[in-house]
Amino acid sequence: MAPKQPPRPPDQEEVSWKVVILVYAIVIICCLYVGGLYYGTKDLAVRSEEELLQASVLHPLFNTEEHFAPEYWQASMQQKDRLEALTTATHTAAKALQSVGVPAFLESAGLIGWLRHNRSQLPWDSDGDLGILEADCIQAGASKESLSKAVGEDFAVLKFACTCEEDCAGDNKRMVGRVAHRKTGVCIDIFAYAPVKKSRAWQKEPRYSDIEWWERVNDHADFTFPKDSLLPLQQDTFAGAQMTIPAKPREFLSWEYGQCLGAHVWPWRILLYSPSSDTLAFILAAKGAVFMLGGAGMDALPATMVIFCSAAAVTFMRGGLTLLAVLGICACEFLVVSIRPALCSFRKLHSALIVLAVAVQTPEAQQIK
Repeated sequence: MAPKQPPRPPDQEEVSWKVVILVYAIVIICCLYVGGLYYGTKDLAVRSEEELLQASVLHPLFNTEEHFAPEYWQASMQQKDRLEALTTATHTAAKALQSVGVPAFLESAGLIGWLRHNRSQLPWDSDGDLGILEADCIQAGASKESLSKAVGEDFAVLKFACTCEEDCAGDNKRMVGRVAHRKTGVCIDIFAYAPVKKSRAWQKEPRYSDIEWWERVNDHADFTFPKDSLLPLQQDTFAGAQMTIPAKPREFLSWEYGQCLGAHVWPWRILLYSPSSDTLAFILAAKGAVFMLGGAGMDALPATMVIFCSAAAVTFMRGGLTLLAVLGICACEFLVVSIRPALCSFRKLHSALIVLAVAVQTPEAQQIK
């Protein structure tokens, strides 16, 4: 009687061909879907700043619907036309506020443009942002009527009040004012700033207790900041004209957007717009099927199949990962499955690859504000 063969260890168990076929089917369906998604949206690709300026303002990249006045909107504009209108509107609104006794300063996207784009607009910006001091506005007695006279006939003051308790309906009462350009519909949003009325728990700690904290009015949950990062205001140049900015622009922005505010190299080799977030989910789903349904069956699902799945799926992404990242992921997986084939049955490997993909993609995704 032939000796009984010892059972295979878990990492060498055979895999049913039904499971193999299912895994291959999932991978193929995912690749076909992602490929269709790419070819269906390839006309939206923006590969350079020049193409960006020529793009329609309706391009999905710009998130336009939240940032214009419908009654004046010109949907036929290109992005370069909108930026010209934004520049005009920003300077006009700032001068008008100054004329009624309320100095205005650059903040948010406009200030990021000043910092990162040679004292100019963000190339993909869709509206303008100005800040005022609540105390200045109250002291000057500024109103919607006085500001409407100051901006002139080419602009409409959709709303304005020194404090949102007066007349700031909409937008969660964060904006105290909005000025629209009648010829294009682009808008300048105005926000008020004042000392923090109720300090957060961490602001009461000894190391912060001697700091005077300020906040955007009715936006305390968003960010607070030390007074000396905003005041005293200073004069500089923005888009070819004089403009008021915070005392420490980079520090002021960092309290709202974080520390990563340096100039970014334009991602020439990737698309500025692509359905990368959706396709990343399909990539991970396909790899999950390979690793989890395939189990330890590297005889049925060879290492080359794992590498091919990653390379093919990531290639379809186009805008999420660079060629170097694709090669890096493939090389890492090749080493893993070559040195320790048994690891391919572990969920930990799949989790590690998710972390790797997200880690590589994140710097590219943050190119856009």
